[in-house]
Amino acid sequence: MSSVFAAGIDHFNVIMTPDQINAWESVDLSIEAADKNDVTVKDYSWTILIFSESDANAELPSALDQNTYSFMTSDQWLIKFENAVTFSQEWLQNIYIYDLDDETIIGLGEVNVSKAEVVEEKTIEIISPENGLTIWDSSIKISWKTQKNYKIIITLNSDESTVFETISNSNGDFEKEITNLKNWENSIIAYVLDADENRVGESNEVNIKVESIAPTLKSVKTSPTSVESEWMYTVEIIASKELTSVSIVIDDVIHSLLETDEGIYTAEVYAPVEAETYKIDVTLKDELGLETKELWAGSITVTAKEVVVSTQEPEEPLNAGGNEVIIKEEKDFSIKNLKVTELKTKSILTWDPIEEVESYEVYKKLENENVEMITTVTEPRFELEITGEEIKYDFFAVKAVAKTASGEIIEGVPMSEMTKVQTGPEMIILLLLSLLIGGFFFMNKQRA
Repeated sequence: MSSVFAAGIDHFNVIMTPDQINAWESVDLSIEAADKNDVTVKDYSWTILIFSESDANAELPSALDQNTYSFMTSDQWLIKFENAVTFSQEWLQNIYIYDLDDETIIGLGEVNVSKAEVVEEKTIEIISPENGLTIWDSSIKISWKTQKNYKIIITLNSDESTVFETISNSNGDFEKEITNLKNWENSIIAYVLDADENRVGESNEVNIKVESIAPTLKSVKTSPTSVESEWMYTVEIIASKELTSVSIVIDDVIHSLLETDEGIYTAEVYAPVEAETYKIDVTLKDELGLETKELWAGSITVTAKEVVVSTQEPEEPLNAGGNEVIIKEEKDFSIKNLKVTELKTKSILTWDPIEEVESYEVYKKLENENVEMITTVTEPRFELEITGEEIKYDFFAVKAVAKTASGEIIEGVPMSEMTKVQTGPEMIILLLLSLLIGGFFFMNKQRA
């Protein structure tokens, strides 16, 4: 109970300023816990109830939770709500404060309210920023001066759905941060509202230009610059630091890069199968959503795998003086017998197991025709749940991941052909589902 733990508390001092206002003008509300000698009680940290007995339509502080407020240490035993209370009626109006757990601890504040002033138009003067200002951020703090204790709304780019609200203080000043400024031109207008929410004052238009700098691409390098078909190489991009996304597209496959050092982004990728020079397209994105795209920002040359055969006669020993025969013998790690089994609730991809293969990578073709790896499985099997409400098919491919005896990944493993797989329900399933739902409602109706 607050009255037990807050020893010495006797009442609340309640002050509203100014003490003479018009209806619907706002006042500051200050509340202080005090003992019987009117000395501040500095250990009061409990919950109070706030309401007006004289005006049921009075607007109370927005910080209240069902007309209650819990004192915090940061309040330092005195809480002040600025521009927080308005009254709809004339004459002497009041605010009562009660300790939520002990109704004998009470406080009362009063203010004289006159009839709402009828004004044809209110003036509102822009203090800052100046018209035509150019900034490099998506937000700015706006300051105006108008009549005291009036509600102000601020519109951005004539969009009535983007409205910022505030209340001018007892001096007629107010300040508000405006966010979500768009890149380039922005217009800001403030309006004064009367008690009936009518606009009775309008500021002149303030134009703000936002010149956000898009991410900068400095260089694209590959190491090595030429690589055999399906072998791994490194891509390094130097660009603006702390970007939220850096990606490249090579042969219609998307690769994401990570920032390994300030402004340096790297990734290890596998070369395409066909021997030719491939362009590298780059996309950079920052935290503001600004994007830089550069097509053919770099390139990688892919060569065919080399097979060297000597001219030495087969019957001669290898050390008989002729050139040594060098034949690169490679195990076949290609995916074979890739099949799709379609059940009612899922589709299953299976293929022949491959010796010395520990895992398989599963790839999916995206809507933009690019290919993206989605998962790795350890068995020659991949299951997809059939979900959604529309018949749908997607394309998938599989690639083996094999390692040498020393644990190194074997390069140059080919990807299977893209295979069409059902990922959305058949029409008959949708029909049965609709019949089931319809039957359920029919049975319930019959029971009723």
